[in-house]
Amino acid sequence: MAVRLGLDASQPYASCAVSTDLGIVASLSMERPIENFPALIRNTLSQAHVNLEEIDEIVVCIGPGSQTGVRSAVVTGNALALALDKPVTGVLATDAAAVLSPAGQEGNVAVSAGRRRWYVENYRWEGEKLCRSGEMQLADEMPPDAFSVFSANAADAEARKTCAYGILMVAEGQRHLIEQSLLSEIRPYEKREDC
Repeated sequence: MAVRLGLDASQPYASCAVSTDLGIVASLSMERPIENFPALIRNTLSQAHVNLEEIDEIVVCIGPGSQTGVRSAVVTGNALALALDKPVTGVLATDAAAVLSPAGQEGNVAVSAGRRRWYVENYRWEGEKLCRSGEMQLADEMPPDAFSVFSANAADAEARKTCAYGILMVAEGQRHLIEQSLLSEIRPYEKREDC
């Protein structure tokens, strides 16, 4: 049974999710600050009835989004990967939003860039395969036709699917998108034999 841990802090709410062969079995989110990340991971693993040692892969949101949040999630993911000797994989927040969009929806996906700006990327479906249709853009306003999934506020954050949930869905079913992401920037350092 493959067990994946998803970590995200690029959005207004930090989130963590766990998936197994049964699908996504736990997903929690909480307001930042990032110092709460260890407790969020612990609580999500507990809800999923999974031990840290059972994790086979760590999946981290590499942005776009909060620069401090992305760095925190990447460092946490790298530390866990190094400690557990497991692979770490990076997924874009826009890919996670696209995979969580209403079934079969095509077009623009928008993710908050902060300060009332948006990262916008266009997606299309080719059968079961999600494909990017161009370059990511930074917009001063959210396009009226864009789908936004990570703008949850305190009242409805738990009711929405989190970015960690979405990145696990990409890692499970849309791995072709991962090959195009910035994997080399988040791989854990190689262990040196002379250390």
